[in-house]
Amino acid sequence: MTRSLAERGRLGGQATAQRHGAVHMEAIGREDFRVTVERYYGGDSKTYMAALRERQQKGKPDPRLGCQVYRPPSPAIH
Repeated sequence: MTRSLAERGRLGGQATAQRHGAVHMEAIGREDFRVTVERYYGGDSKTYMAALRERQQKGKPDPRLGCQVYRPPSPAIH
């Protein structure tokens, strides 16, 4: 059975997290955030965060990053 690219990426990420732990994964995320802000937003992290929030609300792709920003639906409140 062949796996999709997304499935292979998910499994690889899980294996890396299991091998290296949460502290390592957090450090990677922080560095990715910093590089994205520098590369695409001129160092302005507030603008980047505002753009992320806006796209999350709309479920729109980020044309500068080439990826879909997805926000899971909120659980229903009864």
